[in-house]
Amino acid sequence: MNRKLSILNKAKLLLLCLVSAGFVASCVNDELFRDDLPGANSQADTAFPAAGFSYASSIDDFRTILFSNLSSEANNFIWDFGNGNTTTDKDPSFTFDGEGTYPVTLTATDANGVTGSTTVEVLVVEGPFQPVILEAGFEDGTLSDGGGDGRDSWRNNDLGGVIQITGSPVTFGDQGAKLPTPAGDRVGYQEITVEPDSNYDLSFWYTMLSGSSDPSMTVAILGVTANGGTFTTNEEVSEGTIASVTVTDDSEPDVYVQQKLSFNSGVNNTVAIYFTNGEVEGRLDDFTIDIGAAGAVPPSTGFTSVQSEENYLEYSFTNSSTGATSFEWNFGDGNTSTEETPTHIYENADTYTVTLTAKNDSNLSAELSKNITILAPVTAAFTSEIDPDDYRTFNFMDASIDAVMLLWEFGDGFQFTGMNPSHTYDEDGIYTVTLTATSITGNTSVVTEQLVVSQGFVVQVLNGSLDEYTGVDNGDNVDAWDMTPNNTVKNLDGSGEDVPSPYQVLWNNTALNDYIDATYGTNEQPANTGDGNASRGAKFSDSSRRMYQLVSVEQGKSYTFSIDTRSEAAGINTEVFILNNEITTETGIDASKTDAAIDAYFDITNDFNTDKAVFTTSTFTFTASSNKIVIYVRALNAVDGSNEVFLDNVIVTEN
Repeated sequence: MNRKLSILNKAKLLLLCLVSAGFVASCVNDELFRDDLPGANSQADTAFPAAGFSYASSIDDFRTILFSNLSSEANNFIWDFGNGNTTTDKDPSFTFDGEGTYPVTLTATDANGVTGSTTVEVLVVEGPFQPVILEAGFEDGTLSDGGGDGRDSWRNNDLGGVIQITGSPVTFGDQGAKLPTPAGDRVGYQEITVEPDSNYDLSFWYTMLSGSSDPSMTVAILGVTANGGTFTTNEEVSEGTIASVTVTDDSEPDVYVQQKLSFNSGVNNTVAIYFTNGEVEGRLDDFTIDIGAAGAVPPSTGFTSVQSEENYLEYSFTNSSTGATSFEWNFGDGNTSTEETPTHIYENADTYTVTLTAKNDSNLSAELSKNITILAPVTAAFTSEIDPDDYRTFNFMDASIDAVMLLWEFGDGFQFTGMNPSHTYDEDGIYTVTLTATSITGNTSVVTEQLVVSQGFVVQVLNGSLDEYTGVDNGDNVDAWDMTPNNTVKNLDGSGEDVPSPYQVLWNNTALNDYIDATYGTNEQPANTGDGNASRGAKFSDSSRRMYQLVSVEQGKSYTFSIDTRSEAAGINTEVFILNNEITTETGIDASKTDAAIDAYFDITNDFNTDKAVFTTSTFTFTASSNKIVIYVRALNAVDGSNEVFLDNVIVTEN
């Protein structure tokens, strides 16, 4: 366990006491455990009851305490509130006489009659409502029903994907939250009850990988009541932020750092804890919330910067601070500003630390620093044409913007540095030409184009290896296999810039997408995975997922189709269809595998393997009945993560 600022607040001390008390109590009853087994093939019960609970005051009456049962390995419970007041409810409430400290005992019993118990001094005091954060440490099984996968309380699919869980590093317990790149792709969101116009301190622990261009994570408090309900758009998040903190310490990726965010709930009786990351892989753990000290709270500081398209030395800064009335900017080059949203022109390209200090009317302040590295922009682009006298010779014309150096890679091992080269290929084939353009400050931009060197027609399967966008945005690797591709993908030059999708102009089957949504669910795109055949690949973990791609062929020609697959459970088959048109429902192909829309059908039933490195290659031939085919793959029995199917290396060649 690695931490900085190892500070235990009252809530954490209470939790440690609960765990310790439950453990000691269960040890006391060790002599009750029986070795006799109830029947053949049974196993001894080695998991014993551990009693534990948390509590919070009711928002309507501070004397009424709501208890959350955190016991494990138990199915019967006895609560003793003192003075003969008991209950066997799992999660009871009890109204005490008034302010004071009351010993409450919980005894938890399993089916064998083995017990564990714990006693906690419950503090009943009039004051601000004590909020409760569910799955605050991202541990499994910590909800009141004993369930939860550590992140179930943190989901908001309208704002972003669900957070991942990490087992290392963590700072408390066995799990933490993981936010992979790209920036803002995944979010944590949980609504909690608060008392209006009250001060609270939200604390959490974080760490992030080093070396990112934007090492930052943002944790915010959103006003749910003032917003009129649950947040569903990023615009609502921006407008409804009560307080936020942006953390930037990436100095020690294995060491967690504690951060506190103080806020006033204002008119809200419900707020949301919201977090996401910049262009860095970050981790969060162990959220706690305490009643804050009376009085004013510090402002929240936040800002973003945008480089000018006309002058790469000019930056515009957008201030997203809340609760502040004055601002001071330090641009890192000796210049400052008190404007709320300034623009600044640097003299030289370099790395600068920009600091914004925000101050409120109570003279409380907060600051945020971010580094910006100034690079002159550059855009790589080129066109090509076949030499009329030799189909293997290509003439390339540079169309790059603001480039001072050009590196051409022709895909056959040859390179060229300079403007507008010509290149002759020795053999027919499909070659990927790459142009790397470099700016005056060393910034680079990369563009690629596939060339078909052949006197005849050559079939092109787009991103059959599922590796095309690896290292830029892995999620884009499966866009070539989505029946409704995204509008954009990330630029292959590594800049993270969105560029128009090369797939959506070729196909976009919304009718079939709607049919699958209504019949199977809303995840028709294959998932991207690192468990491909020695590289990245596609994954089916839901019966709704499909691989879909429209490919040009020559009518009447014979072709060979090949695909690598691996199923994680026996009996999970994968169906491959070669269709001669874009179907709008699966009704026809479900009714008959010889439907008129099918040129070929292959059922893969022999690819089960527990070894992630072992894939099965399936190959079959077909004759194209039109000049277009649809590669269509599904695995209807791959319904969850325990029976997934992995797919890779889709190839079509002419016989």
